[in-house]
Amino acid sequence: MKNVLIIHDISCYGKCSTTVALPIISSMELAGTILPTSLLSTHTGPEFENFTFLDLTDEMPKIVDHWKAYDLRFEAIYIGYLGSIKQIKFLEKEIPNLLKEGGQVILDPVMADGGNFYYGFDQAYADEMRQLAKLADVLLPNYTEAAKMYQLDYKDGKWNQADIDQVRDLVAEETPASLVLTGAGFDGEKTGAFYYDVKDQSQGLIQADYIGGAYHGTGDIFGSILTGALVNGSSLVEAVQLAVESVPKVIERSIALENTMQEGLAFEEILGDLSQYVRDLKN
Repeated sequence: MKNVLIIHDISCYGKCSTTVALPIISSMELAGTILPTSLLSTHTGPEFENFTFLDLTDEMPKIVDHWKAYDLRFEAIYIGYLGSIKQIKFLEKEIPNLLKEGGQVILDPVMADGGNFYYGFDQAYADEMRQLAKLADVLLPNYTEAAKMYQLDYKDGKWNQADIDQVRDLVAEETPASLVLTGAGFDGEKTGAFYYDVKDQSQGLIQADYIGGAYHGTGDIFGSILTGALVNGSSLVEAVQLAVESVPKVIERSIALENTMQEGLAFEEILGDLSQYVRDLKN
């Protein structure tokens, strides 16, 4: 069974990051290994105050050194929330030691949204993330993250194709990575993602109906599904299609549930669909 290394934080309560990625990866018939970057009592949305935070930067090298003693390597590495430049630099050094030959790195540069950095991040962090992107096979930013990393002007609303092409070309100049730009095509009725596949230079905009509301963990669900599909052999366009179509289904099933904003999205309800997708892919 292929093994995916998930590098993300752990929020103990409120489904996001590792507690989303691990079950999704498992449901898609892949083994999941975790390298946690931090430990939090809850997710960091406005529904929770005074959450606890434990930085695991000093623990990460100890974990990796233990793995290296047994030559443990992975078919894919899925990188999400990193808490510091020090963690980025550590991964720049260690990714080649952790990835099997022919493996792939999927990088979600979690740091910003809506034109602004998340708390604790700044331009120096974005600049270092730009360096880490040079090791990625698939780069998965939202509009804000792309703008911060490549020092572009952020624009609210739907980006036109010229703006998207500018991001694509900047990524292509510096990295070997295919690009998946999340949030592309949002116009109030539709949302989705733009993809550019470096292998065959194909590109396109994949959309689905927009289900209103901003929910914690949607990006983690998207990235985990995308990773699971890619590692199972889906093409980039097929993986993006699955992720784009799955997230609105999760939101639609979650909005009627009690206290969704604290509890997190009911992604568990589509795990069977993801398992079936993989079975159909293998047949």
